[in-house]
Amino acid sequence: MTTDPSPRIIEATHEIVRADLSLDTIMTRSDYEDFEGAYESTDTLWIHLCMSGGGRLLRNSRTQKLDGLFMPGRVGLGAPYDGGEGFGPRMSLLALGISERRLKRLAAELPGGRLDIEALASTYHDDVLLTATLTAMWEEAGLHGFATAFFDHALAIVVHRLGHAAARPEPASVHGLTTRQMSAVVAFIDAGLGGDLCVADLARVAGLSQHYFSRCFQASVGLPPYAFITRRRLDRAADLLTHSTLPVASIAICVGYGDPSQFAAAFKRYKAMSPLAWRREQANG
Repeated sequence: MTTDPSPRIIEATHEIVRADLSLDTIMTRSDYEDFEGAYESTDTLWIHLCMSGGGRLLRNSRTQKLDGLFMPGRVGLGAPYDGGEGFGPRMSLLALGISERRLKRLAAELPGGRLDIEALASTYHDDVLLTATLTAMWEEAGLHGFATAFFDHALAIVVHRLGHAAARPEPASVHGLTTRQMSAVVAFIDAGLGGDLCVADLARVAGLSQHYFSRCFQASVGLPPYAFITRRRLDRAADLLTHSTLPVASIAICVGYGDPSQFAAAFKRYKAMSPLAWRREQANG
C-alpha cells in the first residue's frame, strides 16, 4: 500500500490530521485504482484500514511478505523503509502514519520495548478494536479539538493492540492516582485548556510512564485523559457562556478549539444544545 502521490491515487486526500506540531502522526483517507509495480520506501509505519472496495493485494519486500484479500474492515500494515513490489486492488483506505521517532516512544511502553514490525506487516488483522479505534480517530478528532491528548490515547491503544500477542500479561489491577497526583494533573490541565495538552506531559506531572498514567487516570475518574480534558474544556466554555459576553468564536479559542463549528458540535453533544441556546437559557434562568 504505497503512500506516495502516484497515478493510482484517483481522488485527492480528503483530510490530513495533525497529532502534534512535529507532524510525526498523520491520517489520510484516499481512493486508489488497481495497481501493479513498486511500492515507495518510507520511514513511516503506515496502518491501513480498508473502507471500501478491496481484493487480492501482494506486497513482497525484504521486511514484508503480505499476500491475501484486503477487504473492508481489515487492517494491514505498510512496513517502513522497504518499498518492495506487488499489486493491489481498487479500494478506499483510511491510513494512519506513525513516524519512526513516535513509534519508538510508543513501543518503549510495551513489554520487551519493541514491536515485531516484520511479522505484523506480513499478515492482515481482523481486529474490531483496531478498526473501531482508527475509525474514531478519523471521525472524532474534531470534537476533541484535534488535541494531542486524544491522539496520544488512540495511538497507545493501536500500538498496544498490535503488540498484544507478544506482550507479557500486565498486572490485573491498576491503582488510581493519589490525591496529590490528581490535584497536580487537574491543575495542569486547567491551566492549559486554551492550548494543546499531551498525555506525556500529564504523565510527567504525575511522575509515571505514559501508558501506566493513562490506566491509573482512567481508574481514578472513569475517563481516559483526552475525554476528561474535553469535558473540562466544555465546562469552562459553559461557564464563559454564562458569565461573560465573549463571542462564541472567542470562547471556542479560549478553550482550545480553533474551529468554531467543531466547538459548537462538541458543545451540543455534551450539553444537548448549541452554545447560543445554552447562553439564552442561562440568561433566562
